[in-house]
Amino acid sequence: MLLRDIKHLVIACLVALFAIGAAPAFADDTSAPASASGTAANPYVSAGETAAGNARAIDKITAMFSSVMNTAVEASQSIQKESDKFASGLAVITIVLAAVRFAATKDPVMAWVALLEELGILGIFASIYVGFASWAPNFYKWFVSLANDIGGADMTSALSIMGNAAGQVFDSAVQAWSGIGFKLTMIPDVIVATIPLFLAWALLSVTAIIFVFFINIGQLQFAAGVVMGQIAFALGFSSFTRGYFKTWLDYMISAGMYIVVAAILLRLVTHNMVNAVQDAARLGLTTSGAAAQVFDLAFFVFLVSFEIPKIAGMFGGGANASGAIIGKVAKTATAGVV
Repeated sequence: MLLRDIKHLVIACLVALFAIGAAPAFADDTSAPASASGTAANPYVSAGETAAGNARAIDKITAMFSSVMNTAVEASQSIQKESDKFASGLAVITIVLAAVRFAATKDPVMAWVALLEELGILGIFASIYVGFASWAPNFYKWFVSLANDIGGADMTSALSIMGNAAGQVFDSAVQAWSGIGFKLTMIPDVIVATIPLFLAWALLSVTAIIFVFFINIGQLQFAAGVVMGQIAFALGFSSFTRGYFKTWLDYMISAGMYIVVAAILLRLVTHNMVNAVQDAARLGLTTSGAAAQVFDLAFFVFLVSFEIPKIAGMFGGGANASGAIIGKVAKTATAGVV
């Protein structure tokens, strides 16, 4: 009981401090240090500033991983001596066995077919192995171009749309305080009315980061596969070790599918959600009904974002980004719903 009373006292103090500190900011006083870019609701918050901040954050995170693939290719070259050993040894074994099978086959047609098939497969693996440094980045770029075609725009721009929607919700929450002035008695009512808006803003911002997280985790997994890619192709030289190459290829396809699945979800769900937010904004997000609508939509998209790893494994699921940290945070924040 004592601990509960202390919590209530702390909350009451925080509300009082907020009211005292917020009153000058929301007051209609010409002497307030309002900037030229401030809004009528709050001179310290410019319209669109939050959306621009979300967009800059997404751009910064994306820029952090812009050189990952090139670095992975450089790292793969450092183990080329080991991969050359695999490649040369398995190539010799494959050629010798193909020659033995050719000599042991009584049917000349089948003998030539088997020989040419074995040498043809070996030639395909050898050609990609030699040009691996240029092949690997282009392999990932194919997934990126596929995602851009599905999403209808660059993935960074598509994610910025979600960030802009979050900023629009935040601006609406700030606007809800515009008519308070010095009426401190209205503050509790406005706090209650704008809680859904602030929660929707937080959920939309976090959801955009989750999308960026899974996209870049997939890129990191793909880059890790690139480092071992030459050894994987070397193992593909022989039919005896080709199963290891198939496992590696399954892993790489699953890792590349993260950005594709993110684009699919953005196209199927998020665009409709953003349109719904914009429709609610036209009606006035400061109303409790519109605020509740936006919060429900934001929470739904937040839950959908956690399905990216599962859907990305549609071709076998070799790579799997569990997102354990995000999952634990989400489970704690949603009381076990996620």
